Amino acid sequence: MEAKSSSIKKETEAMEEAERVVKKQNVTMAMEVFDCPVCSTPLRPPVFQCALGHFVCSPCRDKLPDSKCQACSGVVLKSSCYGIERIVESILVPCPYAEHGCTDMITYYLKGEHKQACPHEPCYCPEPGCGFAGTTAALLDHFTSQHKWPTTVFKYYVPFDLIAKPGMHVLRAQDGNLFLLNVSSPESVLHGISLVRIQPKVSELSRFGCSVGFSCWKGHYQLSSLDAITSTSLSDGLPKSSFFSFVPKSSAVLTVTIDMELMCDINDDELEEETSDDDDSYGEEDGGEE
Repeated sequence: MEAKSSSIKKETEAMEEAERVVKKQNVTMAMEVFDCPVCSTPLRPPVFQCALGHFVCSPCRDKLPDSKCQACSGVVLKSSCYGIERIVESILVPCPYAEHGCTDMITYYLKGEHKQACPHEPCYCPEPGCGFAGTTAALLDHFTSQHKWPTTVFKYYVPFDLIAKPGMHVLRAQDGNLFLLNVSSPESVLHGISLVRIQPKVSELSRFGCSVGFSCWKGHYQLSSLDAITSTSLSDGLPKSSFFSFVPKSSAVLTVTIDMELMCDINDDELEEETSDDDDSYGEEDGGEE
C-alpha cells in the first residue's frame, strides 16, 4: 500500500514538474520591468524597495538623496528584497548571438557581461549594402564565393607578393587568422593601402604588424611599416583614414610581410619581483663559494 502511495506521489510530482517546464517555455514578459528605474540597467542582487514597492538597484540606492525613493519620495528600506532577487536570478534569456551558434541561456542581468565575452560574436562584410554577418570562417567563404575577392594564404614573417589592383584582398594566415587588405582607387596617382585583422575580440597575448614594399624602377625600393594592425569585427565598415602606405599606380606588385608578436602577460611589478629574487639568489651563491 505504501509502495503504491509512493508511486502515485512520484507521478504527481513528475506531472507538476512537467507543467512548470511548459509554463517556463511559454512565458512572455516585458523585460524592462526588471530594469532599475533610476539607471535603466537590469536589476541584480541586492535589490531594494521602498514601502510602496518601488525597486532600485544597490548602486543607485547608495546615491539617493536622504535614501528617498525617486518615484514616491518614500524611504527605501535598508534590507534587500529577497523575493524580487529570486525572480531576477531565475530569468534566463538566449544569447544575442544565438543565430550565430551560441546555445547558452544567460541570467538576464548578466547578458551584458556574456555579450562582451561570447566567442560567437559575428564579424561583418564591409561591402556597402551587403549586410552579411557570421564567423570568420563563414565570412571567408562569403568573401570568396559571393564577392570573388582574391585570397592569399601566407606564413608569418615570410614575404609574399600581391598585385596592386584596386579592391579587397583577403589574406589568411596558416593559423586561421583572417586579414583584409584594401587597395583604394583614388583620383590622384597614388593607391592607398590599408590592412585590418578581422576579429571581434582583441587578444592581449598577441600583436600583429605588417610591412609593404614596392619598386617603381630599377634600383628603387620603398618600404612602409604598420606596427600594430587594427583588429575589428567590421561592424562599422572599414576604419576611416586607415591608410598606412601609398603606392604609385605604376607599381604593379606589392611585397607584403605580416608578423606576429607574442605579448608577455607579466606586469612590471611581477617582473621587478622576479629580478629581485634572482639578485638575492645570486648573492647567496657567491657567499656560499667564499
